[in-house]
Amino acid sequence: MKKIKFVTAVLVLIAAAPRFGAPGQAAEPAQEGVAARNATSWTKKLKSREQRGTLQDAIQVVRGDSGKWSDEPQMQLAPAITRKPEKLSLDDWFDQLADEEFRPDGAGETWLLLRTRQLDDNDRLWIERIERHGGRFTIAANMATWQGKYSKNFTYYHVFGVNLGKLEPGDYEAKWGAEVLHFRAFDGDGRPRGNWSKDEVSYDDKPLETVLRFTVSPK
Repeated sequence: MKKIKFVTAVLVLIAAAPRFGAPGQAAEPAQEGVAARNATSWTKKLKSREQRGTLQDAIQVVRGDSGKWSDEPQMQLAPAITRKPEKLSLDDWFDQLADEEFRPDGAGETWLLLRTRQLDDNDRLWIERIERHGGRFTIAANMATWQGKYSKNFTYYHVFGVNLGKLEPGDYEAKWGAEVLHFRAFDGDGRPRGNWSKDEVSYDDKPLETVLRFTVSPK
């Protein structure tokens, strides 16, 4: 069984509407950039349950006894992960970038760092699909919450990195949410350690969501 990787949710990037010149006039470079951005479309999704935990581009698991606690999911913009200081953890980089108020300029890749809320040790979360349709990105994930008995009870949260690629200048909105599922059994040998959830069922609960609006400036 592969080591479990966890993620959360739904991300949406909405670009501002393009402006058009007078009939017969050639498009300006900025307008060409908008057209290229709006024409881009792709989808990444899991093809089987065995692929759970593979869609994110980076991940860190943070134990609940580390002194940090996150009651709500959070998002933070980031440059390409190659710019992360070597000895700095993904979680600490999240905080550093928030303090610096990183602003993407389209010169390189734009990443999103996603920090989940605090989870019990038996809970599982994974990304199901990442899509781009023009200026809109969607990251869809499932969060399966354990409904069985606990012999021990620890907490943790995950920090994920998602590479959005090089973005054209414009205004964007990122929406991240998670569908809540319930389960009572684990896959594999049936033990929590190292195994995914097995018998998830949909639960009528409010999805976990957060929104981030940002602008990619010209190079």
